[in-house]
Amino acid sequence: MREIPPAIADHLDRVRRANRRRPVSVVEAFDLTPNMRRLVLDELEPDADAPARPAGWIKLHLPDPGDGRRSHGRAYTVRGRTGGRIVIDMARHGGLCAGWARRARTGHHAEISGVRDGFRLDWPPAGEVLLGADETGLPAVAGILAALPPVTRGTVWLEVPEEADIQPLVAPPGVAIHFLPRGAAPPGQLLALALAMVPSSPDATVWVAAERTAALDLRAHFEARLPLTQVRTAGYWRRASGAASDDARPS
Repeated sequence: MREIPPAIADHLDRVRRANRRRPVSVVEAFDLTPNMRRLVLDELEPDADAPARPAGWIKLHLPDPGDGRRSHGRAYTVRGRTGGRIVIDMARHGGLCAGWARRARTGHHAEISGVRDGFRLDWPPAGEVLLGADETGLPAVAGILAALPPVTRGTVWLEVPEEADIQPLVAPPGVAIHFLPRGAAPPGQLLALALAMVPSSPDATVWVAAERTAALDLRAHFEARLPLTQVRTAGYWRRASGAASDDARPS
């Protein structure tokens, strides 16, 4: 049998470990803001690997209520991971996972898989950073900001449902953070307008996570102005029938 090259074998092993499902138990569940719920999960079968990059994410797996033999999985950013416990912040959208999070209490069980990479650009960024997200991408931006070198400069725009959803974030002193409470505006509209107006230097690193339509519009905007290797946009959810559904990033 032909021997698999070490690099490919390592990659396959990482994929296998990332896809392995592990049981978790709810330690805490509470509302961080009116539209953001925090879950602290105890890893009952801890995986030794920590998130490889800022914005690393897991999948939360729950039984499908229509077919108990199948499971329903959605992706969520790891906000913190220490001592065998994982913290995730979930935007209070519709869907099975969000509904489970609203009802979750200490001792409830689920399964997770991951952690998988989230940033997928050169780290640390060589030049200024330009970050943008709505509430679904806010936990990822928070992780990115906390991990940036202190000398980093840049701008962040964060769209949230209402003013009460504004959170204090840790960031380098040279990074300006702006919140956009959208009120009655369509999701993503204020974010797309704000980011499109920001001047960016040729060495800027752009990272955006938001509703799919806004993410696609911003991808076209920035890829026309910067090298593709400096731009990463992701549709973390899709607006359907006027309502939001579970976070479903395509990674």
